[in-house]
Amino acid sequence: MKKLILMRHAKADKSDFAQKDLERPLIKKGEKDAVKMAKKLYSMNIRPDLIVVSPAKRAEQTANLFAQEIGYDKEIRVLDNLYFGDENDILDIISEVENEVQTLMVVSHNPIIENLTTNLVEENDYYEYKTATICVLASYIKKWSNVNTQNFEVEHYLLPKNIEIS
Repeated sequence: MKKLILMRHAKADKSDFAQKDLERPLIKKGEKDAVKMAKKLYSMNIRPDLIVVSPAKRAEQTANLFAQEIGYDKEIRVLDNLYFGDENDILDIISEVENEVQTLMVVSHNPIIENLTTNLVEENDYYEYKTATICVLASYIKKWSNVNTQNFEVEHYLLPKNIEIS
């Protein structure tokens, strides 16, 4: 079984209008939420074998905080198409992942992360991705190259505001 952890980056700074979008950092709440979500998945015994992330500063910070919290010490791949692309580009990225990877984490942005979820799941439910939201999907595909629309089921849908971690 393959698992896909889809996460929208945590809350970022919007105060500096002169700042390029790619350079917007996380605010304190975003940092706390990224750590909280990592703790939650860790407590559920869900850990990625590979993390891929958008090149936007806020997404990289989210992935790095998450990785640090769970003790992930492997490569974090920064991929331009997770910022500049669409859900079809993310499907291409997923389909090229090595088959040894059982659990893949993608840290990206809206609307592509919402659109990707809608395309991957069988049910017609809509999953809204507020900042730092995580959706864990599972599929019986044997190879990532077999990823296709509507062949995943939602295992967990986690919003930071609903998570209590001490």
